[in-house]
Amino acid sequence: MRELIYLHLFSSLDDSARLIMYNKILVAIDPVDTNQDLWETALYLAQKTDAKLILLQIIPASPENQVPPSAYEVPWQKLKQKGLEILRSLVREATAVGIDAEFTQDFGHPGRTICDFAQTRSVDLILIGSRGLTGVKEMLLGSVSNYVTHHAPCSVSIVRKND
Repeated sequence: MRELIYLHLFSSLDDSARLIMYNKILVAIDPVDTNQDLWETALYLAQKTDAKLILLQIIPASPENQVPPSAYEVPWQKLKQKGLEILRSLVREATAVGIDAEFTQDFGHPGRTICDFAQTRSVDLILIGSRGLTGVKEMLLGSVSNYVTHHAPCSVSIVRKND
């Protein structure tokens, strides 16, 4: 089904229009839960538009925006290392199918950092996953995709996980 939707979206564009549309696609990669639907969408769009994929993973900061207290240092380092392994694997996968890709892992407030990074790197599109939080949960826990949608300097596409 997804293939048909994408083909419909791009069938009326010629190759030059596609290249202008997306030259750089920023893919926000969750350090805990990789959204396979998000990744497949990123690969598909990059192949169809000949865009470069820029993978960005943000390790959330503590409330004071500082390095975690020593009690949390070991789990934080494990999260950081696991994230780097995921990023390297995804870049290898993209490169294997002919897509130019790179990654960055950063530290801070995820929504703000994604928007700042997109501005600095002049990306054309941000692809971001969604945990599907609604109502009170979204209000209490916050929504990175909601923040990015309202503050991004470019177009944003939210890809929900198909369970």
